[in-house]
Amino acid sequence: MERSLRQLTERDPRRPAAAAACSGVLRRVRCDLRSATAATRLLLGASLATGPAAAWSQDVPVTMDTVTAVGTRISPGLSGRTRTVEVISRQRLERLPVRTLADALRWALSVDVMARSPAQADLSIRGSSYEQVLVLVDGVRASDPQTGHFDLNLAVPLEQIERIEIMHGPGSAIYGADAMGGVVNVVTRTAGPHMVARLEGGSFGTVAGALGGGGNIARTRVAGGVDYVRSDGYRDGVDYRIGQGSLAAETSIWSGQLTARAGHASREFGAADFYAPFPSYEETRTTTVGMSWRGHATPRLELRPVVHLRRHHDDFILRRAEPGFYRNEHTSTQVGAEAALRYRATGGLTLATGGEILHEDLESSSLGDRSEGRWALFGEALGVWGPVTIGAGVRGDRYENYGFALSPSVSVALQADEFRVRGLVGRSFRAPSWTERFYEDPANRGRQDLDPERAWAAEVGADMWLLGGAELSVSAFGRKALGLIDWARRPDDAMAVWETRNVKTATFRGLEAKLRGMVVVGADIAIQGSVVSVSVGEAEGLVSKYALRPLIREVSVSVSRGLGPAVAESQLKYRRREAEDGYWLMDLRFALPGLSGAVYVDVLNVLDAEYQLITGASAPGRSVMVGVRVGSGG
Repeated sequence: MERSLRQLTERDPRRPAAAAACSGVLRRVRCDLRSATAATRLLLGASLATGPAAAWSQDVPVTMDTVTAVGTRISPGLSGRTRTVEVISRQRLERLPVRTLADALRWALSVDVMARSPAQADLSIRGSSYEQVLVLVDGVRASDPQTGHFDLNLAVPLEQIERIEIMHGPGSAIYGADAMGGVVNVVTRTAGPHMVARLEGGSFGTVAGALGGGGNIARTRVAGGVDYVRSDGYRDGVDYRIGQGSLAAETSIWSGQLTARAGHASREFGAADFYAPFPSYEETRTTTVGMSWRGHATPRLELRPVVHLRRHHDDFILRRAEPGFYRNEHTSTQVGAEAALRYRATGGLTLATGGEILHEDLESSSLGDRSEGRWALFGEALGVWGPVTIGAGVRGDRYENYGFALSPSVSVALQADEFRVRGLVGRSFRAPSWTERFYEDPANRGRQDLDPERAWAAEVGADMWLLGGAELSVSAFGRKALGLIDWARRPDDAMAVWETRNVKTATFRGLEAKLRGMVVVGADIAIQGSVVSVSVGEAEGLVSKYALRPLIREVSVSVSRGLGPAVAESQLKYRRREAEDGYWLMDLRFALPGLSGAVYVDVLNVLDAEYQLITGASAPGRSVMVGVRVGSGG
């Protein structure tokens, strides 16, 4: 049964009422669903007034563009069959109480956004460290070679995001290094004439604005946008200013589509207690340029070459009022080229193959001047034979300093009319970053003798499409890491420095589930949760700073509800990190849609929960933002 990526990963259309003849399994699931909805009604009655659901709150199908979705290089429509892939569409982004990519990712399943402030956040998927998630923009590597702390320092305004694709689990067989916990691909917007403007203000002296648009110039489609936000911060020393802009052009040439993109972002922010107990300050600049072409050499053979550049500058001052006490400046440059071929064979088989070359340079006052290169070859096959889908991939990466790494993967899915079972096993790897090897300050010290980390991961799951349009997905996963890289120190010495090390073995196991598409008393409801456990194969006695402090419990209920002409979007979430107490969070947006936009009020941390950020500092309490958004076009 063929479904688009949107139907597979975000929501199936309403199932026809004629599907009366269903299996005993489905009858039992519907019985369980009725029990769950009874509890949900209590939540709705306590949090939302009754009223008809607004059409504005319904998901709009996504039109797939020329960028290959994560999960496979072969077919965007099949990327969610054999593994867990989640998509956050532009239409949903416009409705949520979010204003950055990091904010949006908090609404996804098994994604842990470890924020220091709106200016900087680390990213984890399925209990991974922030270094074990690969970030792509339009399918092109955007993760920073110096440190994963900068992976979300992208030059993509929120209004220029078409969708966010999140692949759970190992991705090294497709994308190479760092894709151990998962992959996040940000797809930018180019299609169709449009215009959008946004203006906001609220707590902590926060003011934000955005402007974007697109149209056609002769045969070329052009899209671009800018946004800016400034804030005094929720506590002393965490004020920030962020500005970014991007521009894209797409035209038909040589019987294919030529696309060029460029972006620049500037972040200036107080970094008090971000990495050490000092009133620090930091400025970063990110510039990206890329060009790709996609076309057919023959009706069955598709070619896509890509060239790209990313340049990132970081200026870190340990004591803000004393720049001369300790200061680091780093400039990393990443230049790459890739070519991929996709061949549609007969008999339901599709093949993809290609290669990648990447060169990275670093100029740093503390890490020294560094230069490294790598190249890779990859291949993938996907066969669809009736209800059976089988995928296999392999990639070999060659590093100047770490030799050769081979990353295979195999996946399979069996599809019935309203039910699918799937499984995946894959190998992934990651070389230590320059910061992990060479960084040193009064509180942190890297080690040059670190080994790469490797992992085997497996996943089994099931997806069920229920009557009434609901969809239930359940996945169990495991990952065994060898030589996992972590920052650690002894717990009995608060003045000891954090030092990198290789953990002999670390095994992560987890379960995640999502039930979405339920409509209860006029409200659209999604319930999701995940559980992660970690065991370490070495003697205890060290405290982990990042890699062994995963989010081990998370449950959330998201509600979209019409209130007369207005709409409410809310999420109630419970979170608990390893060796820490759990806490409840709630974010809420009330919006009054108009013909060309909406006026809205966002209330963040509605419950005013007290908890700690990844730095150990207290998180912001309740805050309010008021905004207006206007737009036209697709």
